[in-house]
Amino acid sequence: MAARSRKNLTRVAVILLGLTLFQYFSGGEITWHRQLLTTVTGGDGPEPGWRHAADKLEQAGAAREGTPLPDFDISGRVVRVADGDTVSLLDSKNEQHRIRLYGIDAPEHGQPHGDRAREALAGMVAGRHLGVVVVETDDYGRRVGTLYADSRNINLALVQQGHAWWYQYFARHERPLEAAEKEARSARRGLWAGHDPIPPWDWRRQQRLSN
Repeated sequence: MAARSRKNLTRVAVILLGLTLFQYFSGGEITWHRQLLTTVTGGDGPEPGWRHAADKLEQAGAAREGTPLPDFDISGRVVRVADGDTVSLLDSKNEQHRIRLYGIDAPEHGQPHGDRAREALAGMVAGRHLGVVVVETDDYGRRVGTLYADSRNINLALVQQGHAWWYQYFARHERPLEAAEKEARSARRGLWAGHDPIPPWDWRRQQRLSN
């Protein structure tokens, strides 16, 4: 019985994968999950917050594949770079937003390469009009999201250049960040040129234990 159940699950997975690939390559968009949801819910669909989040993730994924950029939740110019993964953005209404870059973790102040990571981020955003696709708000009230300068994904660029880690604990499905870190490690780029660099999350824990 268990073997039959596993076989049925495997068959369903293969069918869904085939449908996904067919829709993507034939129309450039994957819609079967929406059609299924409409059938299950009787056409009402999910509640608006969930739908908005799902749409944002789809748009962000499309941007990574080279299709037009997603609509930004926040846009403006950077007025402060706190460290290698946190900036303050001033929008057109003169409202300031503190942005924590999603999916990455840069060295902290006082940690090797911390100042260099901050300088690298500042150089990427200086004088540029920026957009943010917000994923969530963290416990510190910061908006967590992907930062774009024109069509450039700044989060990804920092990892590619070896100025930040892929923060896999919070973004384990972000394969472009995973690939970028592996490539930067292999090339010994940025912080990876040092001997056995300590991830920021381990460094923060060590600091807490020593205080």
